[in-house]
Formats: sequence, structure tokens, C-alpha cells
Amino acid sequence: MIGTDIVMISRIGHWMKDILMLKKVFTDNEIQYCLNKRYSYKHLAIIFAAKEAFMKAIGTGWSNGIEWKDIEVINKEGVFSILLYNKAKELCYGKRTFVSTSCSDDLAIAIVTIADSE
Repeated sequence: MIGTDIVMISRIGHWMKDILMLKKVFTDNEIQYCLNKRYSYKHLAIIFAAKEAFMKAIGTGWSNGIEWKDIEVINKEGVFSILLYNKAKELCYGKRTFVSTSCSDDLAIAIVTIADSE
């Protein structure tokens, strides 16, 4: 299963002033990671795109009980990956997720693949 999402970075940039929106969509770890970056809003846009791409890949949409914070995007040594919690973890039991991201000055894109574990 594959999902992709493209986000206008300026859309997410407006959220930098809205802590309630940030807390609704992003985990504390995601917020901390992004705020420590020079262009925080670009990193938030990449993470947002990855969460949306995951939801497209899983094929259930947001109506199946998955919350924003059930999907946590982490970056270890320049490589993004996804940690799942609650309903998202339950739906992906026995599967692996793969993430690819990129951004320009205006756009952030993420592709998520969900595959059976071997």
C-alpha cells in the first residue's frame, strides 16, 4: 500500500503561532524536533505530509478512529520513520512502514509505503 501527500509549506507556517493546533496535530517529540531546526515550519510541513501520506496508504481515512498523534514521525540520522500508537498500531500489526520525504521552498512531499513484515 502506498500513499503520498504534498503540502504548501506556507499553510503549515501559519500554525507556528497557534500552539493549540500544533498540539492537536503533532506529538511533543515532533514539536521539539521541529522547533530545534532553523526552518521549523518546513520540518512541520514534512511531518504533516508524512502523516497524511500514511493515512492514504492505510486506506481507512481519518474516520476509522486514528488520531493525529497516533502517527509519530521521527528522524534518526537524517532518515524519517514512523512510530504508531493505539488504533494506527492495531491496524498495521505485522506490517512495516517506509517513508520518503522532500521539500522545496514552497512544497513538502511525503510518500509512505506499508508492507507486510517478512
